[in-house]
Amino acid sequence: MTRNPSTIKRASVILNPSAGQGRLLNQWNAVLEQLKIGFEDVQVYETTAPGEGASFVKELEGNTDLIIAAGGDGTVHEIAEAVLSIEENQPAFGILPGGTCNDFSRALGMNQNPIKAAQQLSEKKFSLIDVGEFNGHFFTNFWGVGLITHVSESIDPDTKEKFGRLSYYLSAAKSFQTWEPFHISVSSKEFQFDGQAAMFLAVNGPFTGGIRPFFPDTDIQDGKLDCLLIEEPSTSFIWDVLLNRLSDTSKEGQGYHYFQSSEISIKTAPQQLIDCDGERQHRTPAVIKCLQNQLLTLTGDVSF
Repeated sequence: MTRNPSTIKRASVILNPSAGQGRLLNQWNAVLEQLKIGFEDVQVYETTAPGEGASFVKELEGNTDLIIAAGGDGTVHEIAEAVLSIEENQPAFGILPGGTCNDFSRALGMNQNPIKAAQQLSEKKFSLIDVGEFNGHFFTNFWGVGLITHVSESIDPDTKEKFGRLSYYLSAAKSFQTWEPFHISVSSKEFQFDGQAAMFLAVNGPFTGGIRPFFPDTDIQDGKLDCLLIEEPSTSFIWDVLLNRLSDTSKEGQGYHYFQSSEISIKTAPQQLIDCDGERQHRTPAVIKCLQNQLLTLTGDVSF
């Protein structure tokens, strides 16, 4: 899967023009100018509805060297999953951040200014990175059930537009007051659990809601997912989240458990809605896997 950057000349940008209140469109001419410095052929495809980005990827199969997702986390998830579904001659992948949180772009070291991010892409710094897979579907950043899903569902669109990333924290505070436990069975070589819980997370990237609340030191090349099981959230738990201390395994026994694994089996009662990179389309049970060095990706100012 390793490729010489000099052979990547055709770049296809799949742009969500409505992401981030049109932030990308406002700077698009300058962004495009920067991309054309690094790539001989740059084509742009604008989406008008959910799912259209994945359709563009399918149409481009075999006819492009690089696919760039230009938009927010939902756009990135949709296009990355479509790219990962290509079994032969998979194109490289890149991100132009244009949404509210842009979590996985941050994990890749991408500048949050679209013009500067375009400059980074044109430098053609590639890395092979891990991705997550469950039940035949892919994710780049995180997989979760429980509180994480309630947080995403309870964000008011008007609040999100007005307060941006802050809306996720406001929603989280509200969800901590109304959480409902569910039964979960977690099984992996490294960890076993059967009982009541409030949330389970398996993450590939360190950012959630624009900050590093759970796993600040997550490695997206180690072949493992960082996992967090929360039995019952509390004031001390919230404080630990804010201080980025949850990866401290000495905290075991105080309401949450941290472990790493390359494969985890999850069963719940009742079935739980899965939040996968912010998208909610599937339900438990699931077998979650980490696919090491699966996606050739353009990166920014970060060392792997």
